[in-house]
Amino acid sequence: MVVGVLDFGGQYNHLILRRVTELGFRGEFLSPDEPLNRVRQLFDCLIISGGPWNIPEDLPRTGNAVNYILEFPGPVLGICLGHQLMAYAYGGELVRDRPEFGGVRIYVDREDTILRGVPREFIAWESHNISVARQPRGFDAIAHSDTVPIEAMVNERISRFGVQFHPEVRHTEYGIVIMRNFLELCRRK
Repeated sequence: MVVGVLDFGGQYNHLILRRVTELGFRGEFLSPDEPLNRVRQLFDCLIISGGPWNIPEDLPRTGNAVNYILEFPGPVLGICLGHQLMAYAYGGELVRDRPEFGGVRIYVDREDTILRGVPREFIAWESHNISVARQPRGFDAIAHSDTVPIEAMVNERISRFGVQFHPEVRHTEYGIVIMRNFLELCRRK
């Protein structure tokens, strides 16, 4: 099994790949300009990483990321910018008035595939100006913070998962559990 990590040049992208490897999986960076057909051939699941851009105005900089989110046949996890792109691609609502930086308390509303084994409250590392205010149709909001209503969302039917925070960063409590849950799901698909 090979995990593709979409590299937008974000500050934590190398940590995503390191966590994938530490958890015993094979991962490789993926350029956002890679054709979808090649991505389908190379990878079993994708992680759409964080990055420095704002959606929708910087959408052209994200290359084929929206196509990967909508058309990749395997599981996809969106982290930070990836979470926002996923919400945007499927018709959710993004807002600018709820930035979060540093440690933020996350409240789990529903334990699901990626949040299995995580307590009802934990601290996660955040670094964003844009946030998801309304999840897309077909997605369930499964975690929130005091500021952001959609800290995590899921559409299990199509194996799409998004988190606003950074599970790959050691400052995020239970981040490694969240990463492992997603990778184990990939192995089962």
